[in-house]
Amino acid sequence: MASNSPNRPLGWLMLAALMSACGGGGDSASPTAAGAPAPAPAPAPAPAPAPAPAPAPAPAPAPSTSNPFAGALMYVDPEYVAAADASSARVAPGSADAARIAVARHFPTAVWLDRLAAIDGAKASGGAMGLAGHLDAALAQQRAQGGSALAPVTVMIVVYDLPDRDCAALASNGELSSAANGLQIYKTQYIDRIAEVLGRNEYAGLRVVTVIEPDSYPNMVTNLSTPACATVNQNHVYRDGLRYAMAKFAPLSNVHMYLDIAHSGWLGWDNNRSAAVAAYRDLVAGATPGGDLSIIRGFATNTANYTPLDEPFFDGNDNIVSTAGTTQFYEWNRAVDELSYIDKLRSDLLAAGFAPGTGFIVDTGRNGWGGTNRPQAAAADVDDMRIDRRAHRGNWCNVKNTGIGERPRANPDATRPYLHAYVFIKPPGASDGTSDSTATVPNAEGKRFDPKCGSDNVDALQGAPHAGQWFHDQFLMLLRNAYPPLN
Repeated sequence: MASNSPNRPLGWLMLAALMSACGGGGDSASPTAAGAPAPAPAPAPAPAPAPAPAPAPAPAPAPSTSNPFAGALMYVDPEYVAAADASSARVAPGSADAARIAVARHFPTAVWLDRLAAIDGAKASGGAMGLAGHLDAALAQQRAQGGSALAPVTVMIVVYDLPDRDCAALASNGELSSAANGLQIYKTQYIDRIAEVLGRNEYAGLRVVTVIEPDSYPNMVTNLSTPACATVNQNHVYRDGLRYAMAKFAPLSNVHMYLDIAHSGWLGWDNNRSAAVAAYRDLVAGATPGGDLSIIRGFATNTANYTPLDEPFFDGNDNIVSTAGTTQFYEWNRAVDELSYIDKLRSDLLAAGFAPGTGFIVDTGRNGWGGTNRPQAAAADVDDMRIDRRAHRGNWCNVKNTGIGERPRANPDATRPYLHAYVFIKPPGASDGTSDSTATVPNAEGKRFDPKCGSDNVDALQGAPHAGQWFHDQFLMLLRNAYPPLN
């Protein structure tokens, strides 16, 4: 994010230098053209900035066949903590909001590497932490546990700088262009540099989860009618960039890759999901000469999105998803929530040759849908009992009336061992895109106004800064509407 303007609050400066928001995909308008863009182990460790004496030998990384979140603490990003603290300074001491922030500041969140400069950071000059800085902080949090046996720490990194990224939206198209040697830059100045840092001996004891390129390959499944997406499909920049990243990270035994695979409101239709599984099989198989589908740990769903984990009062039956009744919200998409989407996806992926150990992580940072508007019982009308209160499932930008969802934790569902974790990939409080309709020219990071974020969208909270910058009002809204509620 661009700016060291002195009138920005500290939290904005820190998060703006670190994170981006995937701006969403195209609208989920039909089954053939759909888009848009965590048992808690132990309490999340508090950030520990000061170095400590060298500990006993670091724990070994999780084997490639296991859940990298199991038995581990999740990294708490000090820059997210600072942003939350800046919001705390803006609310009344002793208020309900202050109490909520005191809890929320300890949430583990992912670190977004959304541009080349994010890899090195600028900590020495008072700017953001770089990748090595975050990994050093994770080691410090590990040491801060004390005792002779140190639990492993899992660090989530979002790899997010493909050329012409997020091709079906405008809010966060990024700094690299395929027309200006972007793919080569992506490979040599971005992926290679990330792999070099992650491969350093001092970080071998950390479990690193890479969430790879949100809002990229799903567009190759459904949004090829969008000119920008058609271009990157024709020049194979997404395919080649993703394959290069997978091949580069695969030899690193402590790195666990999860490919973004959109959400139920985008790829949930049977035909979209079938096409997606075929596309992802081809994508992953092409990353290595032997076509090894097990080089990835699994898939990430609902990144930066608002789709509920579960609609408690109904399933995706015909009477619910039909467009002939009182609602057209689901448009014959039987994947009415993320859990049903994951279940269907897993079945399809296994049939396509992916290993039974293929897992899923779900971003629950903004899909809680709590507050006074949350339905409490089944009703005759679908619109009166769905907890997803959006006017349209394709609305993805700073959605009103939403709250944080299930807290980050590993193995959250005993009936779904393939569900590795609930996680906060998109940090609560990070904007999805600016609501300023005059910001039509991309800034230095390729971010600009998308109409989905504007005042004409009834679901979009206004007063929003550029994607990835700290949005205080959204942060408070997400905490107030948390479900389960924040205590």
